[in-house]
Amino acid sequence: MEGRQWEGCVSCFAADPAPTAITSPVLIIHGTEDEVIDFSHGLALYERCPKAVEPLWVEGAGHNDIELYSQYLERLRRFISQELPSQRA
Repeated sequence: MEGRQWEGCVSCFAADPAPTAITSPVLIIHGTEDEVIDFSHGLALYERCPKAVEPLWVEGAGHNDIELYSQYLERLRRFISQELPSQRA
């Protein structure tokens, strides 16, 4: 696996205009050292998304290594197990 980059299944939303049509909770995770998409875009998206839950800003993470940080999986698990089910009630 050396030399390969993980390619996740994600959706991209432009930070402007606001993603107001989204009705489900949104978890925004962004690395502070992302060399592809500037960290300011993650912040702007969080600020403009009315359904955003507590974000995860991964200190030191870049664009293709964020899943290597332990807080990534911890936050993702909490989102799936606690914040998404609350929408079904």
